[in-house]
Amino acid sequence: MPHSDPSNTGGWVLNDSVSDEFDGEELDTNKWFVQGRDDGYHKWKGRAPSQFAPHNVTVADGHLVLTSRWEPDYAFSKEEFGGRNYENITTAGIISEASFLYGYMETRSKAGDAAMTSSFWALGYQSELDMFEQMGRPRKADPNTSGGNKFEKAYMFSIHDWRPEIIKGENKIFTHTHQLPYRVADDFHVYGCEWDPEFLKFYVDGKLVYTRTRKELDDAWVITNPLEIWFDSETFPWFGLPTEEDLPAEFKIDYVRVWQKPDSNLLDRAFHGFEGPILLRDVPLPEDKNQHHKFWYMPDHSKPHFSISTEKYFSGRKSLKFTHDGKTSVPEVSAMAPNGTSKLGAGPHVISLKLWLDRNCTLKQLHPILDEPWLQIKPINLTSLPRMQWITVEVPFSRDGPSGKKDRLRFTAKAADMPEGKSTIYIDDVAIRSSSAD
Repeated sequence: MPHSDPSNTGGWVLNDSVSDEFDGEELDTNKWFVQGRDDGYHKWKGRAPSQFAPHNVTVADGHLVLTSRWEPDYAFSKEEFGGRNYENITTAGIISEASFLYGYMETRSKAGDAAMTSSFWALGYQSELDMFEQMGRPRKADPNTSGGNKFEKAYMFSIHDWRPEIIKGENKIFTHTHQLPYRVADDFHVYGCEWDPEFLKFYVDGKLVYTRTRKELDDAWVITNPLEIWFDSETFPWFGLPTEEDLPAEFKIDYVRVWQKPDSNLLDRAFHGFEGPILLRDVPLPEDKNQHHKFWYMPDHSKPHFSISTEKYFSGRKSLKFTHDGKTSVPEVSAMAPNGTSKLGAGPHVISLKLWLDRNCTLKQLHPILDEPWLQIKPINLTSLPRMQWITVEVPFSRDGPSGKKDRLRFTAKAADMPEGKSTIYIDDVAIRSSSAD
């Protein structure tokens, strides 16, 4: 159980796809992508002058070990990063193949004893959550403190906003440094972060040390998309660079565990809350392995009507928007979830969704449909629903057999239900739950 909740009063359930005990003889590469393996990199090659090198990722004695080395003869990339060349220092990074939305993340680790970061963080679409960035032995004073070098005893966490409209250099919209009573490179400790839709809570050895809420950050709260977990080491030149005598240095991770709250929703919360995932991985992966590129699909003839919007939402930052002005040249338009994202059994169910209708909405009906086997759920009658507010709509249905491999949910609007006049509708937080007696 989580160190922060040893009695599991929160009802946490372990998500094995992003958890690992690192007890084998080598890293499970079905679960983790290794930066630089087969010359593949996701997003970047490391913070210059250091570069990720796959030989620095090992598993030994029940630990994941990320090693930083002085290797001037390594075949460094000829690119630049931040105005610096890649040279002299190799390091390591791994990324989870699976992503997840909300939960409690915990690791037991010991930072490398050098001027190299030891980091546990997560990346999502246009967003980043740093559970910690640590440095065992900085060579320069921390520029964020009034005096002395406190970073070797620091537990620093942050949120970064990577939306393209954010001015470069202003994307760190939250950061906090908690001072520890020990050097992070001296011994193993347990670090935890609870990521909730409304708050972040940070823990050390099971004790709560800091809380930040969505309300406090307002528009800067960008962590509403699924995240993939990273462990890596980097150089932070502003803290000084390690010398040949300082290396090698080892960032050791005993385990990583991610727990989530149980949810009776049979649909993926990320897809059907319209938050993501979308393509993050820059390296080719087999279709059945790549969990990063699936998202809602609108055929070209439907794009004038359906879109993912950030204008209005019930939760998160996005919703599905439908618009019409009474003119369409096709019989119907649709928005479709990714193939395989509905995994329902036979029997009775209830679909629920949040709806917001504009004041003059003239669209008569919205049609929810399941693809495999094809099932047209009873249309949602919009004519008598309240306007200008979020409401919950529930529709019971039953299916004779379980979902096929490509089953998915779609929303369809038919031309026959679009009279003259303009309509705007927002759809959010779609859920399907079993309504059987047990």
